[in-house]
Amino acid sequence: MVVSSYGTILAITDYPKEVVNNLKLLESQGMYGKYGFYESIDYTPSRVPINKKSMVVQTYMAHHQALILLSINNLINDNILQKRFMENPEIKAIDILLQEKMPKDMLITKEKKEKTRKIKYTAYDSYVETTYSKLDPYLRKYNIIANEDYTICTNDKGEGFSKYKNILINKYKETKDDANRYIFLYTRFKRKQNMEC
Repeated sequence: MVVSSYGTILAITDYPKEVVNNLKLLESQGMYGKYGFYESIDYTPSRVPINKKSMVVQTYMAHHQALILLSINNLINDNILQKRFMENPEIKAIDILLQEKMPKDMLITKEKKEKTRKIKYTAYDSYVETTYSKLDPYLRKYNIIANEDYTICTNDKGEGFSKYKNILINKYKETKDDANRYIFLYTRFKRKQNMEC
């Protein structure tokens, strides 16, 4: 079991006397250091040294120290943080939900929940890779990545297209003038200053 000082102080607006008593108890167990209360005290037997009942975690975490300061500020200034929170227009809009209570006479039924299905492993036995050692230098080289619905195709010049089912995403249009109407990929090499297409 681990007890934190900031967790205690967070309750100070609702239970000030109990919090002060608990802080005195934590201080008597060595929880108070040069900059205030340490992070926590650990009572877990497996992590505590032999012949000791507890061990203080002697660290200060800024976000937890902030929680302590905000809690004290909230106590001194009459719940100022809750008031500021409730002044936010987005919170005001749903304020009624915070006041809603459970009905006394209600019927609880089990919802019809969708059963989760395990994803079946698909073996890629049908995967084929072909390697060619002699290539015709005049033939274009293409790279095609596809699944059932989506296809991306690019060639060695960076020209290409993508399509979803039978819809060409980039409005590819084949023309007689051989104008470049493709997706172009540009690569910049860090060691070189030029860009290649």
